[in-house]
Amino acid sequence: VARQVFNHEDVKHHFDGLAWVCVSQDFTRKNVWQAIFRNLRPNEEEKKILEMTEATLLDKLSRLLETSRSLIVIDDIWKQEDWDLIKPIFPPKKGWTVLLTSRDESIAVRGDTAYINFKADYLTIDDSWTLFQRIAFPRKDTAEFKVDVEMEEMGKKMIKHCG
Repeated sequence: VARQVFNHEDVKHHFDGLAWVCVSQDFTRKNVWQAIFRNLRPNEEEKKILEMTEATLLDKLSRLLETSRSLIVIDDIWKQEDWDLIKPIFPPKKGWTVLLTSRDESIAVRGDTAYINFKADYLTIDDSWTLFQRIAFPRKDTAEFKVDVEMEEMGKKMIKHCG
């Protein structure tokens, strides 16, 4: 859902800059800030970005976000402490919007009065099976490929363990 919002034409026209940053479990704040800067300033020389200190990145990103409308997606953040490390770049004046994705709802809720929660619904067993078939068996029941009973049973067991 976040990717669909990010790629929507109306969103692209509304914001001056867009940044998508996937946060891994072993991220560094500097790498996240560099990725945001790289996305918002694509013409900036890569060598210069890599040489910037955290203090320089903090200053440049804060000034950039004060003066432009930007959408920053922080994708798959794992811990509140990680968000606490990243968020100093966001100045109080809001021309920017942050969209957080996380498996832990408490990360977005804590400390943000403008918080809006969207929780994706789980697929039904039937919908899960249909999706699984489209991915696992793209040529279902053609002359060279048949989904036999054993494959179907194994697939249905697998989807019971998803989400």
